[in-house]
Amino acid sequence: MPPRKEVTLSLVAFLLLVFLALGLASHYRFAGLDLRPMHTDEAILGVKLGEFWNTGHFQYDPSDFHGPGLHQTSMLWGKMTGWGAPETWTEADLRLVAVLCGMGVLLTTLLFADALGRYGTAVAMLLTAVSPMMVFYSRYFIMEMQLVLLVSLSLGCFWRYSQGGTRLWLLVGGCALGFQHATKETFVLNVAAAFVGWAAARSMVGEFEPRKSSSFRIGPSRSKGRPSRPWLWVAIPAAVVSVAAYSNGFRDWHNVQDSFTTYLNYLERSGGSGHEKPWHYYLMLLFWHKDTLVWSEALICGLAVIGMIYSVAGDFQKTPGRQPFLVFLSVYTLALLGGYSILSYKTPWSILSAQHSLTLLAGVGAAAMWSRVMPGKFMRLLFNIGLLVGIWHLCLQSMRLTGTSGNPQFDYSADARNPYVYSHTQKSLLKMMGEVEAYVKKQDAEVKIQVITRDSGWPLPWYWRTWKNVGYQETVPETVDADVIVADAEFYDEVKTRLPADAYTEHYPFGLRPGIILTLLLKKPVAPAPEPVPAPAPLDSVQPANNAPPPLPPEGTLSAPPSFSPSLPAMPGSTLVPLPQP
Repeated sequence: MPPRKEVTLSLVAFLLLVFLALGLASHYRFAGLDLRPMHTDEAILGVKLGEFWNTGHFQYDPSDFHGPGLHQTSMLWGKMTGWGAPETWTEADLRLVAVLCGMGVLLTTLLFADALGRYGTAVAMLLTAVSPMMVFYSRYFIMEMQLVLLVSLSLGCFWRYSQGGTRLWLLVGGCALGFQHATKETFVLNVAAAFVGWAAARSMVGEFEPRKSSSFRIGPSRSKGRPSRPWLWVAIPAAVVSVAAYSNGFRDWHNVQDSFTTYLNYLERSGGSGHEKPWHYYLMLLFWHKDTLVWSEALICGLAVIGMIYSVAGDFQKTPGRQPFLVFLSVYTLALLGGYSILSYKTPWSILSAQHSLTLLAGVGAAAMWSRVMPGKFMRLLFNIGLLVGIWHLCLQSMRLTGTSGNPQFDYSADARNPYVYSHTQKSLLKMMGEVEAYVKKQDAEVKIQVITRDSGWPLPWYWRTWKNVGYQETVPETVDADVIVADAEFYDEVKTRLPADAYTEHYPFGLRPGIILTLLLKKPVAPAPEPVPAPAPLDSVQPANNAPPPLPPEGTLSAPPSFSPSLPAMPGSTLVPLPQP
């Protein structure tokens, strides 16, 4: 029986769905960026960005932090849009950089339009727009979303070149590859998975067959045939961009060396470093996670599996160039997901690039079901209805995890029951900061603050970065007498023994992160000094009645007002002790 004729989506319907995807993505990404408290990683990156902004020099730390890519992108965006001094920045300012990267990921889907087909491209964009994982981390000031954007851009450029594009596509793809290295060192896993996918596609299907012309042409047409060494058009710009980023414009070559020696640290950290998870952690995160509510991207994963099957067993006689790419994308996704699953070190955002390629394959699977499997218009209509129900469930999850519904009962943006929340700052910390600010406003003199926690109380150093009289101690110091004291439960008893009895009011509990409870101690106002009692008149001026002795002062009074202790000793400096970044 000959295969059914493939059904295509009209251009008008395609454009409507593209604009719908852009509208949904904007709705879930831009609103309420300041509602969620800063994660520790966000706060540390924000402080480092402020140092970079003020000094113009990025100090690369190969043991704890990542490359300068996100900071350079943020610096460029901040200069273009007129950011003020770092003290004036808000959480929304920083997170907007991640939002723009997330919107860029959505737009790069169009680079694969002829590989996915119109219907597949539209579905992939819709799923990317409302994917809970994509939405949540598009509002997170960490490196991951920029890395996903650069990975998608480089793959799209190489695909466009394979389909008749000019060498400029290789140049752009190489620059994106180099900036991946400058953004996050784990890009090597994506490169390794891409080589595995390319080798598998070559052996299973053959070369990517270029079309006669490219619908996405950049620059003049290339000469007939391929350049003898196309990899040079990728490797050279990648190396130049990476070195330029790490060396602060070819000025600090030590950072370039450290960008390679850091992989020795990564080999040690791959064993877990406190982030150990079982091999199936990412599969549970993607398919099914239930904690009061069901969190699942099973719709995307299920359609992606269908897309992988279609990539191998589908009919591509009329479009032979598509199959090698789809096979490559399938193997690349499996290799990347498998590589991350093998490593003991796991954080939920690490899998974003694999989740993005799953979303592209989900578009392929949806297109195969809609155009080749569904027999007739009615069945295609039912399929579309079922797909819309699945997208609605993704929208519902995205609404809950952004906290923008207006109903606190549906706000899971910093709730531990949200599977994408990982060692996150709890919202009660915002309440504690509000109480501290109210206390400070009531005081006439300058207020001194001590924060006594194991990890310097991050993200408090970000929130209190403009306050000069804040000290951060990781052990209980000898002197504990600030106006405001913040101590976690581990140090509470020791702190209490060093404070005068009944000198502070206690406010608790406030959650810093799961398992870390803070107590707020506010010094009570000093009672006003008693007014002095007038000295008695001289004895010779007193006329005692009936020769009685002169009256004595009331018992307990003094002839002079008491003097109180001098000012507090100098607080330790506000040197921030950052946590190792996951």
